[in-house]
Amino acid sequence: MNPFVDEFVLRVESQEWLEDEYADYDLCSHGQIYLSVNGIEITSPNMGEEWGISESALALLRTLKQDYFADPDQLEGLILHGCGCILMMGCPTAIHWSVKHTETDVILSDFVKVSTISDSGIVYPNLKVQIDKNKYKDQVIAFALTARDFFENSPKKIFDDKYDQEMYKAFWSEFNELLEFACM
Repeated sequence: MNPFVDEFVLRVESQEWLEDEYADYDLCSHGQIYLSVNGIEITSPNMGEEWGISESALALLRTLKQDYFADPDQLEGLILHGCGCILMMGCPTAIHWSVKHTETDVILSDFVKVSTISDSGIVYPNLKVQIDKNKYKDQVIAFALTARDFFENSPKKIFDDKYDQEMYKAFWSEFNELLEFACM
């Protein structure tokens, strides 16, 4: 491994609302993400991929509180495509990895990227990194703050459906609770 390569780099590169026929109904932000592990780019803007930023931020915040075991066949990933809208379900397109907490570090492993619905995924065998918990936490917090700031600085979405309103409130309640826990 190159000693000048950061072991784990995660950041939001761009974030916006959808501009298509679903724009009025989609309550999630979308954009490009940079994710690199041991110098291997898993996603970046030059790959032309778009991800669900706000959904991914919530999934990542959950990994600060508990372990997560990658299982692309059964579970949503950590970087989500965003086609599941705020419910965070229903789309296999995602980037998965396991997060195992030790006393002072996190071990990230089992990286799999499913780029399309018909894709069986790119498996990154032997890609594993053990980093300081705070280094991982700081990047997840920065990612989540970027997602939240976008919502706070955007015109409010208007939606009439009571179920959507409840899901939206539940999403942001969990998001803010986990972010507050992470920042303690």
